[in-house]
Amino acid sequence: MPARTSHAVELVAPHCDILDRLRYVPPSASIRGLFFQNVEAQLEAAGKIDAYRAYFPDDRYAALPYYPLHEFLVRLACGGALVCSPEDVHAGMRAITRGNATTFVQSLLGRALVRLLSRDPVRLTEQGIAARRQSHNYGRWTIARLSPSSLQVFYEDEFQWIESAVVGAAEGTYATCTPEVSLETVLHDRFRGVTTLRW
Repeated sequence: MPARTSHAVELVAPHCDILDRLRYVPPSASIRGLFFQNVEAQLEAAGKIDAYRAYFPDDRYAALPYYPLHEFLVRLACGGALVCSPEDVHAGMRAITRGNATTFVQSLLGRALVRLLSRDPVRLTEQGIAARRQSHNYGRWTIARLSPSSLQVFYEDEFQWIESAVVGAAEGTYATCTPEVSLETVLHDRFRGVTTLRW
């Protein structure tokens, strides 16, 4: 692990399970560079980009290629610690990932796949899962309809922090829905869980 990456891990390790989590991530698990770009964009907006680049001065992530997930997890956690504080790393990751949907839609891939985010909760969930299939090569998300005004999204082998990173992405995704959507996320274990949406 490069020295600066080690420093980033040291920053967050006392406050989240980064060291243990990285051991479980398959070497083949990867994610498109646009999500790395979202981390940088959110750090820029928070006025923390110089502190972030001190940890990762050589980073150059293009939007479309896939990069190792373990690299992303370190950057997301470090970014979260800088946006809030190391002690509030999960709140920081949640804040960062709220921008995921916008970043995806504005990318070349997003414009080709989605074009415009739906305001309908069901259609928006379908768009989100389709987008995930095109931007992550690991894990599985599935939908189950519960009623005309509720559904669930199930996560399997999701190595990002469901309780913060995934929740933040969901909050950002459904922020403009009509009608308003309430979200409740429950972990089955570290890498499996479910979000229930009601509107």
